[in-house]
Amino acid sequence: MRRSQFTESEILHLIREADSGVPVGEICSTAQVSLRTFYRWKRRFGGLSAPAVMQMKELEAENRRLRALVSNLSERLHRPAPAESPLPGELPHPPERNPARATSHLQPARASVLAAERCGGAVVGRFASVRITR
Repeated sequence: MRRSQFTESEILHLIREADSGVPVGEICSTAQVSLRTFYRWKRRFGGLSAPAVMQMKELEAENRRLRALVSNLSERLHRPAPAESPLPGELPHPPERNPARATSHLQPARASVLAAERCGGAVVGRFASVRITR
């Protein structure tokens, strides 16, 4: 996204000028911005003071950081788990016979993937359970 050539304090100054009675067209021609840009600034920063704008900017930065963290965690959760290999000289563990016990120690996301495979790839909901017939 393109950054503005005006700082927040300059934008607030232009908006205060318009509030004091200076015609908006004159402000826009002096600052060399379009009317659309000026009214976008007014909608965004209209009733805010300088400290409030700084707080808003900090909150936006924090939101970007949190979105990146959530995205990273989501990618980790949906990434297939690596297959565990036995230690040298150790025999691999045989698979368990009881499917309910086999998924109990797995992560919930992995268990839902296994359940989806068992029922033909259809996942019907977050709290859905798979009925196992014996």
